[in-house]
Amino acid sequence: MKHLNHIGLLMGLPILLSGCSLFGGNDTIGSLKSQETEESNLDFSDMNHHQVREEYQELLELVDDKFLKEQIERRIAGVSMAEGDHLQTSPENKPSKGYYRDAINSYIDILEKYPNSPDNAEVLYQLSKAYEMEGEPKNAEAMLKRLVALHPDYSGIAEAHFRLGDINFNNENYKQAEFHYRTVTTANAPTLQLNAHYMLGWALYKRGLFDDALESFAYVLSVVLDEQSSQTLSNAEKPLVDDSLHSISLTLVNLGGAEKISDVKGLRNKAYIWQVYENLGAYYLEKNRYADSAATYQHFITHYPLDTRTPGMHSKLIAAYIKGAFAKDVLLAKQSYVAQYGMQSAYWAQASETLRNDISANLKPYLTEMAAHFHAQAQAQAKLAGEKEAAKIKGADELNEKSAASYASATQYYGEYLSSFPQSSDLAKQRFLKAEAHFEARQYDQAAADYEIVSYQYQDKEFGNRSGYAAILAYQQRIAELEQNPKEKSHAQENAVASMLRFTERYDTDKRSPAVLTNAAEYLFSLNRYPQAIDVASKLISGNKALDKNLKQTAYGIIAHSYYQQKNYLEAEQNYDNQRQLLGKQHPQYVAVSERMATAVYKKAEGMMAAGQKLAAAEQQLRIKTIAPDSKVRVIAQYDAAVTLLAEKQWQSAISELKELRALYPQHELAAEFPRKLAYGYEQDGQMLPAAKTYDYLYANDKSAEVKRDALFAAAGLYEKLGQLDTALEYYKTWARNYEQPFDNRMESRYHIALIYGQKNDERRKLYWLRRIVQGDASAGESRTDRSQWLAAWANNEYGDYFAGEFNKRRLAANLERNLPLKNQSLQDAVSRYQQAAEYGLLEFTTQGSFKIARLYQQMANELQTLPIPDGMSEQDADMFRSLINQQAAPMLELALSVYTSNVEQGWKGHFNQWIDDSFKALALLSPARFNKSEEQKRYGDEIR
Repeated sequence: MKHLNHIGLLMGLPILLSGCSLFGGNDTIGSLKSQETEESNLDFSDMNHHQVREEYQELLELVDDKFLKEQIERRIAGVSMAEGDHLQTSPENKPSKGYYRDAINSYIDILEKYPNSPDNAEVLYQLSKAYEMEGEPKNAEAMLKRLVALHPDYSGIAEAHFRLGDINFNNENYKQAEFHYRTVTTANAPTLQLNAHYMLGWALYKRGLFDDALESFAYVLSVVLDEQSSQTLSNAEKPLVDDSLHSISLTLVNLGGAEKISDVKGLRNKAYIWQVYENLGAYYLEKNRYADSAATYQHFITHYPLDTRTPGMHSKLIAAYIKGAFAKDVLLAKQSYVAQYGMQSAYWAQASETLRNDISANLKPYLTEMAAHFHAQAQAQAKLAGEKEAAKIKGADELNEKSAASYASATQYYGEYLSSFPQSSDLAKQRFLKAEAHFEARQYDQAAADYEIVSYQYQDKEFGNRSGYAAILAYQQRIAELEQNPKEKSHAQENAVASMLRFTERYDTDKRSPAVLTNAAEYLFSLNRYPQAIDVASKLISGNKALDKNLKQTAYGIIAHSYYQQKNYLEAEQNYDNQRQLLGKQHPQYVAVSERMATAVYKKAEGMMAAGQKLAAAEQQLRIKTIAPDSKVRVIAQYDAAVTLLAEKQWQSAISELKELRALYPQHELAAEFPRKLAYGYEQDGQMLPAAKTYDYLYANDKSAEVKRDALFAAAGLYEKLGQLDTALEYYKTWARNYEQPFDNRMESRYHIALIYGQKNDERRKLYWLRRIVQGDASAGESRTDRSQWLAAWANNEYGDYFAGEFNKRRLAANLERNLPLKNQSLQDAVSRYQQAAEYGLLEFTTQGSFKIARLYQQMANELQTLPIPDGMSEQDADMFRSLINQQAAPMLELALSVYTSNVEQGWKGHFNQWIDDSFKALALLSPARFNKSEEQKRYGDEIR
């Protein structure tokens, strides 16, 4: 549209030029009258910009007047500007240079030709626009600066300042931007005022001057909204209001949020202040700052408690907490909503009918939610208090107080709901829940009253009979409470009886009516008056031959219960049996009664067990398999019986029960114990292979790491006894690799591994495990035991035997030069190991090692003495050879005698074992003069006796 406007101006120019001839003479345009006439009638409508410009160029050559020339040149520049606009919107005709380059050059030329022209303000303005359109913002800014500096009275000076403000804002020169925007706000430019104030606010915002920025944004709102509501805004005003509200929200965020709103002068006492709160709350919510969003709505609620929008703000507050998953805050906010706007509140009294309807829509769910929440909370607190009381842990009293407070809140909200919505379809349900809360809070009078309203006033199909029966229970609980207050107790008894009769009259088909009809017995039973209850129920049975079957079985149940409470389990069992015979196996209650009977039998067995009748008690426990095979107590009873049978060494019977339990109840909570006890039973019964396989199962499947460990060790031992050495060896090695504790088992596993490798004649591996035994004891520290020391001594002794064997393999006669050092080394190694064994101070290994050391020395001496004289020796050399051999053998023989003697001395001290006896026998042969005398033997024998 811009180029059309410019063309319209150009079309008027010939007339203007024609008129201007009046100011000239014959030498000017006026002298070209015929041409003037033609120019006056020129029609540019069919010309393009280039053609119009050519027409003006021709005209320019015909004009001599300086003023007219300037005007024509301005028109030419205007045509170029219009052409730039046109080309920019029609890019199919792109110029070789910029769209506005001709216009720019023309305007620059005018400024240079006419530097003092009063119309240069417009030229500068247009030139700045051309530069801006051409994408040269710095030149555009320079022209605008010249304009405002040189032509402060220019009619478009406000727009020039506004554009300078925009340029500086975009260049992040916010201080200059502020200056120019503020200049516009003080100028007479109505169309720019609001935008200038808005942009001034942003310039201040960017500079961190948030308080001032708020006032600018608030001003924009005040201008737009003070005179009209947001519903009557124009299409241009709506986005400005929205942007201003958003800008205020951003600024408030930087200042700390809603707390700052009341400090903004431009927002005080404004009817639209709610929009500021709403927008700020929505902004926080969008940014997932739920607590800040809720705080914003709360600030409005606090400062405008009676505003018509306050309930709506409260709903938004709740929604923010819900979205942020702040469950506790949601609860508190809903409580606050009910308190502030409920039907008993001051707000409700002044609210309109429409507003009341809106509030009611929220009140109804909130009241039920609050009631349900506090009800559930009270139940949880009461349960935890009970657990603490049972465990004698501190804190039960405090929890009971909290539970009471929660029940009070629940009944309050139930009550408010009932009074607020008396026509609600769920009235019976809510009053029933209120009664339940009273009952659980031990407010039995209130509970009974509400139960009876539901049952006998509402006559609700779903809750009617439930409530009637619950009322009886509430009265009974109240009676129990009044045990120490006979007067009030009597009144409560009357209420209870009346309620029972009322129930059986109204709900005579209820399955509980027969039980209620035995009110005397049941009532007495509820008061723990068991003899009276038995007496009343027994008379009921004996005095009514045609007594209803249901009543009769109920009476038997009361009798059985009473006997059970008196710990007369035999009578309890018999009456439970009478009860279930009346019921029959197909009756729904048959299983439950059988369960009670089984429990009575179990209790009877406990008494027998305590009296020492263990096998008889086990027999009773096993009866439960027949009485109630599917009862919970059956598995426990059968298991207890099996344990008793094991303790009484009834292996076969115990094994049979445990096998059955294992097969029938693999998922029972005691299931892990079945194979554990079964393995023990097999083992004790001598059934080693089944025992070993059961231990295998435990190792593979038991959840207890300790049981798995012990099962593996036990299985290894059993397989060893069974002669399955490879399996035993594998299990022992697995145990030794995987377990460090118990220390004793670790040492035993190494011991058995060494034994098995010995049986398999695998000396290399046996020696390795012998070393592990010695190392294990040496590094045991405080875990070291007598057994570990015995094993270490044994391992050293075995190691000594190995070297003794190596010693015996070397025959000196075969190759003296080669075998003597090897045989001597084996001797030293064996002696070293025997001595290490002896160092543990165990007589068994001290004497054994001593005997074996002496024997080695004796053998070495004998072998030296029996060496044959090498062939080819002269008699003299042979004598020398014998002399040398005797010199070597004699000390060894002396050592052997000395070590044998040390063992015999142990016998003289009162000790005796095989090695002492063998030592004595060896000495008898080596030194018969001293040791082979009958009187010596006798004294030796006397000594050891």
